[in-house]
Amino acid sequence: MDKAVTLAREIRASGAAVTLVVHEHKRLGRGIDLATLTEDLKASDVGLEFLTGELKGPHDPSGVVFTVLAALSGMEREYIRDRTLEGHESARKRGKTIGGAGVTDNDMLSMALHLRDQEK
Repeated sequence: MDKAVTLAREIRASGAAVTLVVHEHKRLGRGIDLATLTEDLKASDVGLEFLTGELKGPHDPSGVVFTVLAALSGMEREYIRDRTLEGHESARKRGKTIGGAGVTDNDMLSMALHLRDQEK
């Protein structure tokens, strides 16, 4: 992303109009990171457009709606993180393992150790 922004600034400095097109605003960042990046783009006179999401379409990063939605996306990220951590803790308390299914069972482990010992 940093390379894309740098390139957009360089092209804009040469006099060409530039619009940075991003799939969704969450791909750029959330909360204050998003607001800071978009302010930098605006200062460089680089346009910004989102293909999907709440901010779909071209945007003026200094607009009130944009700023509020950027802040809300930052809060959403923290909420998701907190809920995920709570879910992991709850699962651990119930004796559940976190993550995918085990790759090996006892028979597979015994065979692997047997084969390893044969190579020595």
